[in-house]
Amino acid sequence: MRAFVAIELPQNIKDKLNLLIECLPESSGIKFTKIENLHITVKFLGELLESNIEPIAKFLENIALKYKKFNIRLDKSGVFKSLKDPRIFWVGQDNNIDFLNIASSLDALFTKENHVCHITLARLKTAQIFQVKNLIEIANNFLSQNTLNFSVEEFYLFESILKSPAPIYRQIKKFKLKA
Repeated sequence: MRAFVAIELPQNIKDKLNLLIECLPESSGIKFTKIENLHITVKFLGELLESNIEPIAKFLENIALKYKKFNIRLDKSGVFKSLKDPRIFWVGQDNNIDFLNIASSLDALFTKENHVCHITLARLKTAQIFQVKNLIEIANNFLSQNTLNFSVEEFYLFESILKSPAPIYRQIKKFKLKA
């Protein structure tokens, strides 16, 4: 089973991100994420055995019990790997200490990595540097003119089922943060 830990987005945030996506230029090398699949990635876990799900769920439950609910404000965009080799176009806020604490706690069980609170808006296959810079500029202007903040009260363990034309994400378990 292919799995990841994520934060669901409220519908009003998905609606605003949909407005942003509608402002972005289309290209054959850019595949935008379906609105219903938008989420904040906390940690991609990769392929897991069914027998590992319960111990991982216990571990995630313990993390949720340690941390209080918090607010996130989406205020920047960027790309993963790099401008020269872009693969993912994202929106996020990578300085949220509460998010970073939760993500760092996951490093105790999974591979340590540099966490960037992000929402994948598009996968980039053949985008040129000027196209990527244009996407980032449009997104940053949109984010500076619109307030995209919300309260995070829980996170989820998801299964990712790879299908064409888009993956299907199924919630496996919810983890409620302290009040």
